[in-house]
Amino acid sequence: MIEAKDTDTLDTRVLRLSNYLNRAHRHDKPSILFALYLSEFLRSDVERSLSALLKEQGLRVVSVDAGEKKDLPSFFSSIDSDDTVFFVHNIEKGFPEVLQFLNFKRENLVEDHVKVLFWVTEEELSRISREAPDFFAFRNRVVEFMEVPHVGETRPALVEFALEIEYKSLDEIKRSIELKEKLLAELSAETEINGYLLGSLGSLYEQIGLYEKSIDCSEKALKIAKDIGDRHNEGVCLGNLGNAYNDLGQVEKAITYHKNALTIAREIGDRRGEGADLGNLGNAYYALGQVEKASKYYEDALAILREIEDRRGEGNALGNLGNAYSDLGQVERAIKYYEDALVIVRAIGDRRGEGKHLGNLGLVYSDLGQAEKAIEYYEDALTIAKEIGDLHNEGVCLGNLGLVYSDLGQAEKAIEYYEDALTIAKEIGDLHNEGVCLGNLGNAYSALGQVEKAIEYYEDALTIGKEIKDPRIIDLCEKNLRSLKNSGD
Repeated sequence: MIEAKDTDTLDTRVLRLSNYLNRAHRHDKPSILFALYLSEFLRSDVERSLSALLKEQGLRVVSVDAGEKKDLPSFFSSIDSDDTVFFVHNIEKGFPEVLQFLNFKRENLVEDHVKVLFWVTEEELSRISREAPDFFAFRNRVVEFMEVPHVGETRPALVEFALEIEYKSLDEIKRSIELKEKLLAELSAETEINGYLLGSLGSLYEQIGLYEKSIDCSEKALKIAKDIGDRHNEGVCLGNLGNAYNDLGQVEKAITYHKNALTIAREIGDRRGEGADLGNLGNAYYALGQVEKASKYYEDALAILREIEDRRGEGNALGNLGNAYSDLGQVERAIKYYEDALVIVRAIGDRRGEGKHLGNLGLVYSDLGQAEKAIEYYEDALTIAKEIGDLHNEGVCLGNLGLVYSDLGQAEKAIEYYEDALTIAKEIGDLHNEGVCLGNLGNAYSALGQVEKAIEYYEDALTIGKEIKDPRIIDLCEKNLRSLKNSGD
């Protein structure tokens, strides 16, 4: 049945959804709800409000992409659903399999007392009713959110979401990308907000290793910023382009972008941007092997970030200094920086940052030859990555554990970790880490004397390296392939 109409206020409809789900929780009953919507932004806004209400009642929310979890009943059963509410989106991407699973296993939702809200368009709802009629008959309510928000009314919230780039897990990043891409289509006439969305997408694509996409979005955002005279966003876009080119190994180009961004930040008095640009320049010079110069930029960045009390940025700067002093052989100093960074990220609840710094401590102790301590830090970092659903860092930790076991001469065990890391890289589409894992597998099989297999992995890694234009992967693979092929002559 459809109960809440557009004539009810938005807050009323959100509250009703919360009440339905809370009532089901209190009475240990299932609740199968549908939310009919038009606007992605409105859907996102309602989800945030509803999540907050549910959490106040002690319920946790699990967001589910039906395109990835097509067997929804089995996924629901795999999670303790007593205090869980599932928000299902992207149901169309799971068609037709998702409908077959729901119709065939509909009784499971009742037996497991599942509380779920399906976000659907009119077309999707119609298809569900036709192709999964027995499941659809189990619904409790359909609540409509069919209005299209006026940009003027929602502008502050739109701008805030468009500019948001800090997330705790890879899943959150991918979800934000999906929403922002849809909003671009919805708000095609809103030049300024599109510029913010494209700039944010440039940063987010860079964070998940899709550097070419990052560059495309950042260049479009940069053009908009210049056209409308938005100097602040112009600087942000230049910084994003610098980061992407640095990741691709085009460091000199990256430095030019970061210097231009720094100039703008100083001209407009943007201290936060100045601190970020100095840190980015440090990263670029670090990539060139000019570690002392990098550390000077990191120190300057740290001073500004402390001055403006940017705790997250301060933690990043301390971590960067740890990297620099580790490379300079000042290990004790590096460890101190990493530990100081850990204190900050733990204080602000940045679990992703905590995992990163634990991983860096693992690297330091690995370089010191203290394999057991390195493994301990890597495993702690791995635990955090799994807890927050950060598949990218989970893969990095698995790869690092493989490197430690490789150094210990345990090539077979190293291969197990590399293969697990490779599986994750493929799953999330992280081409950079996929290339790294393939190269590491080549190293491991080469150490075992299995030359043909090693060559196969190096060639696969080289293909990816060329595809993403990563000179580090290309150089390593070409060098090792030459060595192996020459030794066989």
